[in-house]
Amino acid sequence: MIPVLVWMLAGGGLLLSVATGRAGADRPVFSYPDYLVAPVRVHLLDAPDSRAIGTTLTEPDITRILRKINAIWSQAGIAFYLESLVREEAAHPELDSLLGHPNDLTLLLKLRPEASKASNVFHLYYVKQFSANGVYLGEAMFVKDTAALRAVPGGIDEPLPRVSSHELGHALSLRHHTNVLHLLASRTTGTHLDAAEIRQARQAAAGILWIQKATTIMEQADQLHAMGQTAEARKLYQMLAPISLDASSLRKARQRGG
Repeated sequence: MIPVLVWMLAGGGLLLSVATGRAGADRPVFSYPDYLVAPVRVHLLDAPDSRAIGTTLTEPDITRILRKINAIWSQAGIAFYLESLVREEAAHPELDSLLGHPNDLTLLLKLRPEASKASNVFHLYYVKQFSANGVYLGEAMFVKDTAALRAVPGGIDEPLPRVSSHELGHALSLRHHTNVLHLLASRTTGTHLDAAEIRQARQAAAGILWIQKATTIMEQADQLHAMGQTAEARKLYQMLAPISLDASSLRKARQRGG
């Protein structure tokens, strides 16, 4: 079923190419069979007459941001697919006047509407204004859509993919790094992950039940397609879209039983 997948992801306009990142002697290089695939639910929060809560990001913005997130995380052989994009009214909009002031981070979880909560995805919320560029709070990540960063050599060209990737790093157990070129440095455009960080993030991802191997998703999709369940198969193939696929990687996946 390889030709079908290539058509659906490339000819069908779904493929997001990702940068492989520079691999030094101490860093592994990942191909398709190595990838771990994680779902992300993106929330665009809004509130009537709100200056601090209501984000102005759009669906094309999220597509661009997620593409760059995956370029960063390709260093670790981890890909994030958009499980859903939810534009919703924030719970407790009266908190608007408190955002942007000290100690406001503890309030952010109160903005989450109950209806869109789930325990089997990473939750990424975009908000207009609060006291940090981003924060990981266990249940969810929040990113300020007006985030600003200090440029460093080789850094990324816009803040939001970097801040979002940074918080995803915390969600995968990584701590802050003192080297300003690193993804886990604070308030810089750096995106580097070293070998130790890559091992730690992959180990954390492998321990999360709803993060799957790309080969497992491929096998399930191929089985559904073979049974004529093309709509269901397509949903699974789309989960693989953030991975840069090529014929040699797919052949290796098949040889390894993927």
